[in-house]
Amino acid sequence: MKGVWDGLDKGRVSRAVVTAYMSDEYLDILAEVNNAETVDAVRRGTDRIKEIMGLWREECPDYAFMVDCLYLFAEKRIRDLSERQ
Repeated sequence: MKGVWDGLDKGRVSRAVVTAYMSDEYLDILAEVNNAETVDAVRRGTDRIKEIMGLWREECPDYAFMVDCLYLFAEKRIRDLSERQ
């Protein structure tokens, strides 16, 4: 039976998570998206995510997938909020 971590670089993933969680900007955007009550509020968060995507891809490309995860989370929040309205 395969485990969740099979095939993943645990060190890289853990460093990326720590880097993201140590970033005030990342956590601020995460909170903004998570606490948004409207689709428009989440979309404002996605605009901020797009702004930091380029920076992360340039400054720490090995960890930039964390910003991609944040964007995917925002897309899910938009779908969830759209279904409620």
